[in-house]
Amino acid sequence: MTRTTRWMALCAFAFGLSFASVAFAACNSRCFETCKDNAIANCVASGGGDRCYTDATYGRCYRQCGCIIP
Repeated sequence: MTRTTRWMALCAFAFGLSFASVAFAACNSRCFETCKDNAIANCVASGGGDRCYTDATYGRCYRQCGCIIP
């Protein structure tokens, strides 16, 4: 019984680890940083002030670049 439980726990851990590594690899950090910088620059240019540095300003960049949405 313990051997089966350990085996199942190991399989679940391996599955979770592989799933997480694929999710992190899917995010293109160069795409995200460029999109974020452009969104902030556009907001500041239109007079947005301090609110330009919140996630709401560049939220679309997460989805556009294939990143996990925080």
